[in-house]
Amino acid sequence: MKNGGWKRRLNVFVVLGLLLVGMVSCDLDSGKGPVELTYTAPIEIGVRAGENLPGTSIRYVGQSEKGAEVLIAGQHAFKQKGDSLDWKGDPVEGVSVDLSLRVLWFTEDTLHLVGTGKVVVRQPNPQPALIQTDWPLKFTNAPVTYGVGRNEYIPGTTIEYLGKKEEGAHLGGIDGYPYRKGADSILWDSKLREGVYLRLNVRVLYIGENSLRVGGTASIWIVP
Repeated sequence: MKNGGWKRRLNVFVVLGLLLVGMVSCDLDSGKGPVELTYTAPIEIGVRAGENLPGTSIRYVGQSEKGAEVLIAGQHAFKQKGDSLDWKGDPVEGVSVDLSLRVLWFTEDTLHLVGTGKVVVRQPNPQPALIQTDWPLKFTNAPVTYGVGRNEYIPGTTIEYLGKKEEGAHLGGIDGYPYRKGADSILWDSKLREGVYLRLNVRVLYIGENSLRVGGTASIWIVP
């Protein structure tokens, strides 16, 4: 089968997997925000020969007669198109990553992978921060939906819902104009904990007297 056929089939598996896993989740405590944030994002990545899959100990050695040669925990393995390549670990303190990948195709120079990445951030402490989008270990476009009550915070941010006003949803903890109407966007860049950064891009789905619902995407960068 040509590369395009494999890519279409594997991308379908990725989408179905994301639908089965569901949206982002968070475990709440009684304080300012969640004690744990979980994101699941689609991944398509290329690993050059002689380099590691970012954030992991998996190394692509190169193309061989047996297939794509990789080193997993120091052991040689040979992968064909469509084969699995998984990894679990903690690239930085307080953050777990679970990669579920498949070989899309490979050449002498590059191994191409597609699948999903699950990121769990424990005890986040969101603070506004600048993000460098060229950091190699990234998980982009994870679908998210949140419902927050009045005087509660959108998970992963310091944005507080202060209630419904004539101008729209009244938000605290943001710079500039504090109101958003239905379908308006909310953009947020933050540092969740040391070495972990979040870009949230959501829109207002519902504004109630005592609750706000938003939905969109989250992108995570991890800097080991």
